[in-house]
Amino acid sequence: MNHAVFQNQPWPTLVLGGARVLLLPEFDDPAVRALLADIELRAAAPAANVLHAGRNRTVQLEVTLAAGRPLAVVVKSFGAQGRLKDWNDARRGTKAERSFRVAARLHAAGVGTPAPVACIERWSGRRLLASHFVSVFAPGLTCFRDELIRLYRADPVCSKLIGLLQTVADAVRAMHRAGVQHNDLGNQNIMLRRTGDATWADVQFVDLNRARLRAALSLRDVARDLSRITLPSDFLRVFFEMYFEAPPPAEFLRWERHYRRRFAGHTLTRRWRHPLRERGAPAGDPATTYPDPKDIWIWDERSAQAISTLVSRDRNKLHTAANSMHIAGAVAGGALPVWNQYRALRDRLYAAPVDFAGCFGLAVEPRPASFALESRWLADLGKIPVLVRFYHHAAPEQRAFAALAARQLAAAGHPLAIALVQDRRAVLEPARWRDFVAQTLDQVGAVAEWAEVGHAINRVKWGLWELRDYLQLLAPVQELRGKFPQVRWMGPAVIDFEYHQLLAVLKLLPPDFRFDALSHHLYVDRRGAPENYQGKFSAAEKFALARAIAACSPAVAPRLIISETNWPLAGTGVWSPVGSPYESPGPRCNDPSVSEQDYADYMLRYLVIALASGMVERVYWWRLAARGFGLLDDTAADPAAWRLRPAYHQFRVFLRRCETATFLERRVQPDGARYFLFRAADGACFAFAYAHPAPAAFHPPFTCGEVRDALDQPIPRPAQLTGSPLYLLEVVR
Repeated sequence: MNHAVFQNQPWPTLVLGGARVLLLPEFDDPAVRALLADIELRAAAPAANVLHAGRNRTVQLEVTLAAGRPLAVVVKSFGAQGRLKDWNDARRGTKAERSFRVAARLHAAGVGTPAPVACIERWSGRRLLASHFVSVFAPGLTCFRDELIRLYRADPVCSKLIGLLQTVADAVRAMHRAGVQHNDLGNQNIMLRRTGDATWADVQFVDLNRARLRAALSLRDVARDLSRITLPSDFLRVFFEMYFEAPPPAEFLRWERHYRRRFAGHTLTRRWRHPLRERGAPAGDPATTYPDPKDIWIWDERSAQAISTLVSRDRNKLHTAANSMHIAGAVAGGALPVWNQYRALRDRLYAAPVDFAGCFGLAVEPRPASFALESRWLADLGKIPVLVRFYHHAAPEQRAFAALAARQLAAAGHPLAIALVQDRRAVLEPARWRDFVAQTLDQVGAVAEWAEVGHAINRVKWGLWELRDYLQLLAPVQELRGKFPQVRWMGPAVIDFEYHQLLAVLKLLPPDFRFDALSHHLYVDRRGAPENYQGKFSAAEKFALARAIAACSPAVAPRLIISETNWPLAGTGVWSPVGSPYESPGPRCNDPSVSEQDYADYMLRYLVIALASGMVERVYWWRLAARGFGLLDDTAADPAAWRLRPAYHQFRVFLRRCETATFLERRVQPDGARYFLFRAADGACFAFAYAHPAPAAFHPPFTCGEVRDALDQPIPRPAQLTGSPLYLLEVVR
């Protein structure tokens, strides 16, 4: 009978050992023909290297070609099937034939797949007795699934994961452009070769028996294929953008969701469809299975943060009702006293003199290659307070160097604060976290003045899915703080204007534990300037509300420290906190990034507002050197070539003017001109002046002498104030 495998093919049909064979001409060799003629016996022989012993058995065999060159091949033998499938395969081709035909198309197009050698079919009338697909053996390959699991569990570095996704996305795009729809594009069917610590190549697609050849793939065809890719949802978003090299079309996204839901339902019914096969399936080995979505924790060195792996919709599904109820209860019970306290503090904003000495801090990230130079740049700012982070996920040698650097900074006269930063393993392995806390305190506890426990604890990307998880981070501190009585403790380091979370976590703290100050990571970048409002709250009102919460909670002293703030810098791509982990193609919407000059101006205004308001005791600027948000641009490989940004120069001037001064009063004119009056250490008065939200006429409400810009350069008396601060000297009130 005529079967589809032998119709309209570019390869000659052979009959070997009673079977019909398609053989790729480049492998037409007597030794190969002999192997194909005896394929079933050779594949079943004890000498065959069994690669997979499932229903479709796969073995590795060796032959020596006529020229004496050895050739290793893989034989995939497809199992017996029912009459209906035999009838269907007689019309559209067997699994072996489809695998061969698709592999030949990919091979000819230069798309990775094990090179096809032959397809063998043995029929008896209308029944398929046996079919085999033979391809060249490709040694040293791993698969996309196994590489993902390895990175998730042992090497959770964002740049490596992004590199892996890009490699695979490029290869899948090439496969589709060759006119192949895989139809079973699971992560396990994408083979590749690891070529370095963070590089991959030689992507090869396997298990092609469900694939179809197309003149061109529709968006629906692409969606069907990509719906089988398994990734956390935010990395899946990135993968789609990599594949399309643009935001994915809406039509694709609709079909992808459709097929993903359908495949999820298909997977759920597997144990009923294949009860015998599933009953004998072994339990998953943690080393070879995906972690729970909550336990996938990825670190991005470029933006110096943990990365969200799930889109908000999927994150919200994993939150427990108990957590939400606790937050609601904390807000219901604490809102009224906090609001009353807030109104009293709001009325006292800028009302009292404030000594600015020791109020401005800077975070540093000690690195062996650059710390000596960073120390020199830091010294030029004076003996200001510094904050050094200690990361639970960091290698021991990295933490040891951070401890050495911290001791050196303290010895140089910088008041030292440390931050104990968690990852997901800190929650999953509390004994390991305790050892980390104990080791860090043993190394720097004798020289640290402040220590912060936990980091951005209301962001699940930092490893805490329940607010109660924070109690695990706090437990070793309760145990060890008595050994370091000189260390003052701050926390719980909630990030952004999410004070319902802050109220809830403070309510959870044990009655015998009290923080010496409330630490808070307060960003206002998404509102633009620090004077801009979110509802009824600008930065000043947010400071007052946080201070009110501290005043009303028995778990913390009524002191507020802003332990992290900055603005993301425009044009810094994935090195920016808002650009990581992947710089999406196309225009950005609601991007809070600012120019280097606006960054410098906004930060000085933020510092003055925070301290002059009387609500904040100290602000730590995050951080000295960083490509996406630092006072220094550390893009260059050689630290000696790092660039000092305007923020560094303006901060240095600001410190020399204001760090030893006392704030006296603030005057705001109707047109938005703002004047902050100070008394210097020598008794002379000066003003820090700017305008917001628009330029305003320069009409100081006092007499003044020389005017200097933010870089301390004398300038002519201006006609107007802008958002860039000026210093007005020789002020007479």
